[in-house]
Amino acid sequence: MRLLSTERALLDQVLPGFDARLAEWGTAAAEDPRTGAVDAFRAAGGGNLLIPAALGGAGLGCRDGVRLQRAVGSRAPSLAVASTMHHYKVAWLARCGGPAAGAVLRRIAAERHLVASCGAEGTVGKNVFTPGIDVVAAPGGLLVSGTKQPCSLTRSLGLMSLSAAGPAGGPYAGQLLMLMLPVTEGVERRPFWGNRVLRATETDALVLDRAFVPEEMIIPLGDPAASPWLFTSNLLWFQLLITAAYLGIATGHVERLFTGERGAPGDRVAALAPLETVAAALDALAADLDAAGDEGAAPAGDPGGDDALGRALLVRYTAQRAIAEATDRALEIEGGMPFVSGGPGSELLLASRALTFHPPAETAVRDRLDQWLRGGGLTLV
Repeated sequence: MRLLSTERALLDQVLPGFDARLAEWGTAAAEDPRTGAVDAFRAAGGGNLLIPAALGGAGLGCRDGVRLQRAVGSRAPSLAVASTMHHYKVAWLARCGGPAAGAVLRRIAAERHLVASCGAEGTVGKNVFTPGIDVVAAPGGLLVSGTKQPCSLTRSLGLMSLSAAGPAGGPYAGQLLMLMLPVTEGVERRPFWGNRVLRATETDALVLDRAFVPEEMIIPLGDPAASPWLFTSNLLWFQLLITAAYLGIATGHVERLFTGERGAPGDRVAALAPLETVAAALDALAADLDAAGDEGAAPAGDPGGDDALGRALLVRYTAQRAIAEATDRALEIEGGMPFVSGGPGSELLLASRALTFHPPAETAVRDRLDQWLRGGGLTLV
């Protein structure tokens, strides 16, 4: 089938046999936490795909990352969402985190760690870069305390990444830090996720009680106000990859119409069309981010990244509506009996809608997008 052929060919090229394994499992099994899709992905080297080759990874860029997340999402929704939390953080750190990040990423690639990204805390209106944990200096590093929820990959993570303000009076005072915390003493996982949908993302709460972060796992990022592109690019990587993951979920739902020959040909095409339109836009945005280079350089003529981020947010919010339209059509075309008998259609529809809940919510940035479209700036930090 032509649908998703490019994306799945890429997945098979970089992780031979993994797409076939996901297809053999089927969506229902992949969404069962007992199947171990996340651990299989880690063992196959999936966490290394967006880490540069010089640091031990596969060296893929954002455009390939977008295509991979769509391919994975079409087979295993939870895996696509959970792996995005790892991919965007390591890809961004590799390009913008400097020498300290390079040393950490070498370790991640060599040991095939998955990184849980603990940036947002489920608080409406909260800035994603506002530190939500307490940090105090300690011999050889820092001690951190607080609660990070929701947090994906809580069962399979090797490291958790935390943003924090450098404690006053120390070498990191006035800087935003990225802490790569080994899950050791002082870290407790607590149940948090109560929804059956996307339950295999391993999303729960992590409670930190004076957990120790050694010096070599501290990545200083400077003052957000002084380096706007550094932080805008973080948001860009996340927006593009998470949108692709949910686009993949919706595409997998619509694909069932084609493989099962459900509905009339025109109905199937109409369901797919908005998804392919968004996919083309995502592909173009990701190619632009790749063109900015691997050294963290801002796009030419857009030093703060406002235009790149504005376009990405418009595409992401358009994707939310396209996904809703496509999956509504798919569920209707599938008919009532698959719904009554417990077919996967309703779960896929619900899973695909969760893109709405990832930061920043459209309602929170509409005024700033309007200001940017009228010629102003777009600052979310």
